[in-house]
Amino acid sequence: MGRCGQVGDELGSRVVGSRLVYDIMKLCFLMEKQYAPYIKWFGTAFSQLNSAAVLTPILERVFEATSWEDRQEHLVKAYEIVAGMHNDLGITEPMKAKVSNFHNRPFLIIWADNFADAIYETIQDEEVLSLPKFLGGVDQFVNSTDVLSKPKRYPKLRNMFMNRKVTS
Repeated sequence: MGRCGQVGDELGSRVVGSRLVYDIMKLCFLMEKQYAPYIKWFGTAFSQLNSAAVLTPILERVFEATSWEDRQEHLVKAYEIVAGMHNDLGITEPMKAKVSNFHNRPFLIIWADNFADAIYETIQDEEVLSLPKFLGGVDQFVNSTDVLSKPKRYPKLRNMFMNRKVTS
């Protein structure tokens, strides 16, 4: 998002910012163990989560921001809240819930990969461990209501989730 803004691509920065908001919202559904509906009902369902009371005004400010720096300021607040939510779950050792610079660049990040690695290290189920690392759900790379609501029509997608070890 910041890099888009730096090169004058304000539209691109807004698109990336909106994707980051979506990812934050999806994480809240996961952490609160609630179903995340398809996009038409996504905001309505999010508003019913416990985290929505504090996050909604912050996420709305991301959309209202007119520069990548302002967008980043609001996203940083959301990142730190969600990182704190992760720590409150107690599923890993407490993680650093403060942003820092992305190397020597002016972009502030939460180092989400550290959270993913820590969660992965707690997995003990052999069937889950046999799946490709960090595969996730099909909705991470498909944003089609037809595909997500009628999975039997798309059997080729199941190949990604077959019980087999894939090395990266």
